[in-house]
Formats: sequence, structure tokens, C-alpha cells
Amino acid sequence: MTGPLQVSVLGTLLAAGFAAALAGLLLWMLRVPRPISAEVARAVQSVGALRVILVPILEAYYSERAVELASRLGQLQKAAIRLSYIIEVPRTLSLGVSLPDVEQQAAEALERAKQIVQMHDLKVDAEVVRAREAGEGVARAARDNEVDLIVMGISPGLGLLEGSTARAAESLLRQAPCEVIIDRLAETSIGASAVPSGQEPAGEAPQGRQEAPSRPV
Repeated sequence: MTGPLQVSVLGTLLAAGFAAALAGLLLWMLRVPRPISAEVARAVQSVGALRVILVPILEAYYSERAVELASRLGQLQKAAIRLSYIIEVPRTLSLGVSLPDVEQQAAEALERAKQIVQMHDLKVDAEVVRAREAGEGVARAARDNEVDLIVMGISPGLGLLEGSTARAAESLLRQAPCEVIIDRLAETSIGASAVPSGQEPAGEAPQGRQEAPSRPV
């Protein structure tokens, strides 16, 4: 003959917890995912297919912000970020003319941009591209590196026909070989006034310089 059944409070709590966990697992396994339309699926898939993102470096602060934006866009699918510092060489000079000041500026700007990408643990490659027009240089870099997306930052104070950077953006919107995002801050955006107005674009060689070529690049 067995004794009276004794109920333990701790045992009761453990049993209730186990039952609740089992019920939650069953509900999760039987849950039917919400159906999505084919258009939504294509949109999600197209962004996830971005493998190489190009950021042209033309204006210091706004290009660095574009690098951060590109890095976040490529974070989920671990996209590679390509940094191209564009040196716009006047037609009065040889395309390979030595421009030590601009080349030093390019090295410093690319190093800052690489640090931003490395903060996101993404693969990064950097290069200096010389071109007669910035837009042509960016498009060439995109074609040569089989780029899926170009992310380009421009000053909020520029119109589409003002300055080489804005002209490059307008050119890319018409002729780019891939998808393009132009990041133009509103003048009221945080950080929009970080660069003094009238500052020379980062990649633009001085128009008045007439040095003889001393070192081809």
C-alpha cells in the first residue's frame, strides 16, 4: 500500500515551465509565415544581391559619409566596398602629370575611408583614378570592377550643374553602368554644414597649375 502523494512546489514549477516551453516550441513550428508578394520578394532579393559597392571620393566629408552609408547597405550580405579617389586632370596637362599635393591628399582621404569600412568588418579595396572628367572616371571604375552599386555623396549647397562633383553625379544618373545612389544632404541635416562652403572638391586638380610632367603615374 502506497503512502499519500506529496506535491513539491519546485517540481510543480519545473513541470509548468517545461510544459510552457514545449507549447511555445510547437506553436513556433506550426506557425505559418506571412505570405509576401512577388514584388516584395524581388525587392528584397535585389538588395541582397549587391556584392560590390563603389564609393567615389570627390568631396572629403560628403564622400566619407557616403562610405558609411555604403558600408551599412552592404553589411548584411558582406558586400565588398571599392573606394576610388577621382583626380580630375585639366586637359591642359598630361593625364599622367605629377601632382604630389593631390596625390598626398588622395592617400589621406583613402586611408580615412578605409578605416570607416574596416569598422564594419567588410572587404575594402582602394585606388586612385585619373580622368578628364570626374563622371567618366567613376563610370570607368564601375565598369572595370564589375560594380553593382555606386554610392556618391555631394554637398547640399550644390545644384546638378555646379562644380565637378555635381556634374559627375548628373553624368552618372544618365550613363552609369549600374545602380546609383546620390546622397545629397538637406541643408538642415545633421552634419550638413561640416565642410565650409566654397571648399575645393577633394579630387579636383588645380586648374591653373602648369607644371611639366616629372613622374608618370
